[in-house]
Amino acid sequence: MINNHFFELLIALTEKEIKSRYKNAVLGFLWVFINPLIQMIIMGFVFSLIFKFGVKNYYLFLFVGLLPWNFFSLALNKATPRIVYDRNLIQKSSFPREVIPLSMVLSHFFHFVASWLILIIFLLIRGQWQFFTPMIIACQLLSIILLLIFTCGLSLITSALNVFYRDINFVVQALVLVWFYATPIIYPLNAIPIKYRLIFYLNPLSGIFSFLQKPVIDNKFPATIFILQIIFIFLIAFISIFLYKKLCKYFSDWL
Repeated sequence: MINNHFFELLIALTEKEIKSRYKNAVLGFLWVFINPLIQMIIMGFVFSLIFKFGVKNYYLFLFVGLLPWNFFSLALNKATPRIVYDRNLIQKSSFPREVIPLSMVLSHFFHFVASWLILIIFLLIRGQWQFFTPMIIACQLLSIILLLIFTCGLSLITSALNVFYRDINFVVQALVLVWFYATPIIYPLNAIPIKYRLIFYLNPLSGIFSFLQKPVIDNKFPATIFILQIIFIFLIAFISIFLYKKLCKYFSDWL
């Protein structure tokens, strides 16, 4: 059962990870903003030359997608093997094991929020007011919350399965790479031919990123599909929690 001790431990581990991640780094968490900025410049230059997506402000479109994607990919990749890496801690003390992968997700989420705030300041300075209508703000907040829930759910189940099958860590790394190109991040959803679009609607990240990038391109995304994706995301989260609770009882036998 979740209690105050659970949240105290989760906050403590998250804070520890945040402080240790950029320890002795001069620019600190700004690297979370700088890394996608470098990606944006390189990928924006390459893809704007090769493909014509019809996005006027393609660099901004790309950057708005890369920030949340980097959170998702880094959090999932780092959280998946974390229980195995912290086997000594698990063997020596008794505490809710789920705080280990969740603390990794939350630490990366903290850096994402910090970089997103920097982006908001930049947009305000540039006068990009289309980002700040009540509807857009509501859609983006909902998308960010859904992304966090989805990442937490996946991290729980992949970290649990990795205890029993160490190949899961490598499978996740490969899956994330493929998932990047299967999600409308470097291209708008309306660039996909209609006959293939249903396949992309099955990707729960499609709606999230479409709504996050909507102010840049005003790309319309079917509300019904998005509602189904929300249901799918919560379903995955509940299944992940259920499976994690079943599997975590046997961690000590496999670590």
